Amino acid sequence: MKIFVNYRTKDEGTTALLVSRYLSERIGEPNVFLDTRSIEPGTLFDDELLKNVWRSDVMVSIMGVNWLDFPGRAGRALDDPDDWIHRELYEALTHQVRVVPLLVGAARFPTVDELPERLVALARHQFVILDLRQPEAGFARLDRVLELPDADDRDEPRRSSNQSGGIGSVRGNHNISVTDPRGSLHIGDRFARPQGDT
Repeated sequence: MKIFVNYRTKDEGTTALLVSRYLSERIGEPNVFLDTRSIEPGTLFDDELLKNVWRSDVMVSIMGVNWLDFPGRAGRALDDPDDWIHRELYEALTHQVRVVPLLVGAARFPTVDELPERLVALARHQFVILDLRQPEAGFARLDRVLELPDADDRDEPRRSSNQSGGIGSVRGNHNISVTDPRGSLHIGDRFARPQGDT
């Protein structure tokens, strides 16, 4: 299974990293695409993003409380066809990639009337809720939705040869910090994209 993590940096960037680490533990890091971890320096990022959307079996779309109304150049960013969240979702929906919305904390799922016309099909997709105060329940639900094997059935977590530790820990509902045995994890800015920040 190939999973693409779709997210907006200034909405739930830290959560996206947490989710990608969890999924990497479950199915192996090469099978989980997160732009800041998966795109090599010097690569044309727009080609890599679209190519990996098309290759994926599932897109996990992370939605925080600001996801729907995040401001863009003129109005909502989501209404702009050049917005990368819009583009990635549209490509997934039109290329038969299964989309699993992941609602973080108090985020609510958008209605048909609130979505851009090209994304209205998203309103028909069942979502998963992730409470960062108790993430285990949300991850267990995500496992079931994605039909991943029970954690107890695995001999050991799958990880790349240079990866150590688990998915880390989350403290609090805001200003989330992610840690692992290698020490504190710094999450930098997502690379610059044309047509505004996502």
